[in-house]
Amino acid sequence: MSAAADGSIPAFSEYKLQTDKSARFAGRNKNREVFTMYEGKIHIHIENSRSSSPIFIATEGHVKALLKKNADIVDKIHITLGSSVVDPVEQWTEEDLKEYYDYMKTADIMVGFCFPTKDMASYAPNLRWIHFISAGIEHATPFDWVPEGVTIINNRGVHLPKSGESFAMFLAMLNAQMPCLATAQRNGKWDRIFTSVIKGKKLVIFGAGSQGGEIARQAHRMGLRVIAIDPYVKEHPCCEAVYGIDRLKEELADADFLAIAAPATEETRGFFNEEVLGWLPKHAGLMNISRGALLDHDALDRKLRNGELCCAILDVFEPEPLPADSILWKTPNLTITPHVSSDDVINYMPLTLDLTIENVRNELAGRPLKNIVDIKKEF
Repeated sequence: MSAAADGSIPAFSEYKLQTDKSARFAGRNKNREVFTMYEGKIHIHIENSRSSSPIFIATEGHVKALLKKNADIVDKIHITLGSSVVDPVEQWTEEDLKEYYDYMKTADIMVGFCFPTKDMASYAPNLRWIHFISAGIEHATPFDWVPEGVTIINNRGVHLPKSGESFAMFLAMLNAQMPCLATAQRNGKWDRIFTSVIKGKKLVIFGAGSQGGEIARQAHRMGLRVIAIDPYVKEHPCCEAVYGIDRLKEELADADFLAIAAPATEETRGFFNEEVLGWLPKHAGLMNISRGALLDHDALDRKLRNGELCCAILDVFEPEPLPADSILWKTPNLTITPHVSSDDVINYMPLTLDLTIENVRNELAGRPLKNIVDIKKEF
């Protein structure tokens, strides 16, 4: 069954859901200091998408394991699991919507990726915060839909154990020019490329947040000189220095590697264009592990084809999946990984739910929440 005959999303009001007065005893109040509870418990609703990779789906097994690890507060929390047919809300069925709205009547916390944003203050009158299960949240911007008093949380940090291993591998691959060797293999060429050790070489990281910081940690461990460029972060223990964007051109001039690790915002979209890529020396390697929208793919293709850059590794793209007719599939000296560098097939959802419970504990104890998103900056 489609969402509606004309393809539109039925409004929350069409379902005429009624709040259970015995379960809810307070309305929206951004200044309230305690949870408005469901039958005396904090209601955490987890909204899955049946079309997602299993990595990103919370199961009953995950919930049971979570409750077992948090036995001391198990009598304080009520967890529900819902699911929709697919991520885009426009394609949800009427059954998906009704199930979701029913759960959200009593939700204090919502954990998910995609959900109806219209009339949220009406259909989730007691919602305190939303935990996105991704580090990037540009799919939900602009945040003009966020009800007053609701906090947005993202998943930064959950990726780091897996992404750290990937980042170290990417740096080693760039240093050994593995994308070039792979191109030679495809072309049937015995192209013997000799390289030196990575220790002492210079890495510039664009973005010194969670992922950029992990790249810095791995690079520092490998003996690289690490410079970060970030307008908000002022220092990092694994960086030789952290500079503002005005220093980028100077730092790229003698860089051996560039790692793009910034979020996609109005300031960063399309930032790495023909001109900025031209600031890198010809021997430099590049990797993008943040968002594809930051990088001009046509410009990168030209630089690699013309020998104006050595090699590149891309894990993120705009759009995703990368279209079959994208020029990148045939770009020489480029390795493509389909946005898999950071997501742990076993631990991603357990770590995500651990973060949710950590924030429940933080709020109950009066401590600040982790991973609060600045909705004005969009990260």
